[in-house]
This record gives sequence, C-alpha cells and structure tokens, in this order.
Amino acid sequence: MIHGKTILRSVATAAILLPLVGCFKSVVTYTRFDIAVYRQLTPDGDFLRARNLDTYAYYVDTTEWFIASYDDAAAGRITNKATGETRETPDVWGAFNSSSEYQCSLVLTEPLSMIVAVDPDAERYAYRSYELPVNLPEVFTKLYIAAWRPTHTSSGWVVVNRFYVPETPDAPDTPDGGGGDR
Repeated sequence: MIHGKTILRSVATAAILLPLVGCFKSVVTYTRFDIAVYRQLTPDGDFLRARNLDTYAYYVDTTEWFIASYDDAAAGRITNKATGETRETPDVWGAFNSSSEYQCSLVLTEPLSMIVAVDPDAERYAYRSYELPVNLPEVFTKLYIAAWRPTHTSSGWVVVNRFYVPETPDAPDTPDGGGGDR
C-alpha cells in the first residue's frame, strides 16, 4: 500500500527535478550562415540573383581589420588597421550553389566573424560583422548589391563600390564667339 508520505515525497522530488530537464540538452555552438545575393545593375533595374560569388570569413573584429581594395577582397586578404599586418587565408571559405535559393553558405564556429561576399562579375564586395548566437544552427539572410550606387549599407552589410563614378550632368551649350544676330 502506498502511504501519503511516499506520494508527497515523489511529487516534491518531481517538482524539484522538473525544471532541470531542459538543462541537459546539447548546446549548438555553430551557425550555418546562408546568404541569398541579389544584384541590381541600373537604378530602375530588377534585382537578379548573383551567379558567381566567393564568400569567406575571418574570425576577427571589423573595428580592427578592413579590406584595403577590391583586389584584396577578391584575393581573400584583410589588413589590420593598427599594425598594417595582412592575413591571406580566411578561417572559413563559403560554399556556392547557384541553384539554391540561398546561394552561399558558411559554417561559423567562433564568437565573432567578419563575413565577406565578393561579386567578381560586378567587381563589388560586401562585408559585415557577425556575433555567433548560442543554439541557432542556421541563419538565412539576403544581400542586395546595387552596382550603380556608391558604397552603401544593406541589411547589416557594407557594400563597397570602389569603381563608382558619379554621372556628370551634360554641360549647357555655350554660344560660339558671342556675336550672333542682334
């Protein structure tokens, strides 16, 4: 026969242990960072899926490191702002799949990353800082590269266009020699 004290102890033990049930689950310490990249060539043009991209990440802080040129971005090279030291081997290279909705994918495992996407066809690149969350195994993000604009931001990305040349308005016609009919 079960006594009242036994039942009470069982209920009390369950009440104490129940909150601990979730504490023993495994913790995900990486994020698969998926990027859909779209490119717009003209101000009124459609955003089309980029077809040729390189992506990589360094486990560095963007306040301490930068990309000095498009050539450096294309080569996977970053430069330290304080010392001038360069790094030429990214910590992570991304995978590219042109048929996937999110064409680029990188697996990040460190607390802080500098993620870089290079569009060689448009000769533009974009970068961003990313802090690794705990227990978020996959992130989906979009990057819009407006190839006709100067350097700009887009959804947390800095899109760099070192080749931007602003349009100059046409010069008005000037009279030749000044006399004309009076």
